Amino acid sequence: MHEFTGRWELDGTVSTGSPVKHQFADGEEPAAVVGDLRMPLREFNRRWLAGQVFEEVPPLRPASGLSLTVAPDLTFAETGGAPVDWFTDDGVRESKAVPFGGRIVTTAVGSFLLLREPVSYAAPYRDTDVIRPRLDDGDTTITDIVAVEGDRLRRTVSVITDGMYTDRIRYEYRRVPVD
Repeated sequence: MHEFTGRWELDGTVSTGSPVKHQFADGEEPAAVVGDLRMPLREFNRRWLAGQVFEEVPPLRPASGLSLTVAPDLTFAETGGAPVDWFTDDGVRESKAVPFGGRIVTTAVGSFLLLREPVSYAAPYRDTDVIRPRLDDGDTTITDIVAVEGDRLRRTVSVITDGMYTDRIRYEYRRVPVD
């Protein structure tokens, strides 16, 4: 049995806006600035999609109404309709969860929730990518990373729109017994 296998119930969530400021100079690659850290924008975007934290994480607020069930073959299904910030399978931000199903794929970077099949107009999944976007349609890129810590599943949804605008939603689930 894999550590993800089982049923998980949403316990909390928090949404954060963009911690990054952009710098543009003639003849130079655009840069991202977060606090005292400055790096090429492409590097910041790669790290953001890999789930790197650049700022203090605000506390979770209680949330419920969403279940995530992971089978031994690492396919998953979500059910419910929690009133939480959410990015749908096709990249639309909603104020209520829109459950989907798929599979968990693990790389050197972490474990990613992926749709069963990519959205028809998005880039196909590539097995060679260490960062596995759930969606990459050319305008919006979304990664959905999960990790188990004790009896908690932590899920980090990182979004970049137009190559420079960032959003992140964190969810925390508790493991529940399966009948």
